[in-house]
Amino acid sequence: MTSWTVAASENDVKEGKMKPVEVGGSRILLIRIDGEIFAIENRCPHMNCPLQGGILLDHSIKCSCHSWTFDLRTGAYVASDKIKVNVYETQVMDGSISVLV
Repeated sequence: MTSWTVAASENDVKEGKMKPVEVGGSRILLIRIDGEIFAIENRCPHMNCPLQGGILLDHSIKCSCHSWTFDLRTGAYVASDKIKVNVYETQVMDGSISVLV
């Protein structure tokens, strides 16, 4: 069963920045792009490198370990949509960012 869980304060995620959090046992990376908050699994499926050290490129993140790039909106690996990381719905209410996990 999924439910909304507060992951961070809205002020903790600045524009163009990342914030790693753990929600319900899942390692998640919160990212703000163009004012929108994205939540993506903080783990590259290639060798399990954390994505938090990666480089943000528009609406994607490039893993710092081996340059695999994932779309923040879908979680898809840009070279093959057969490979994905989990993405989570987010909502901002009363100054808090919640994630649906």
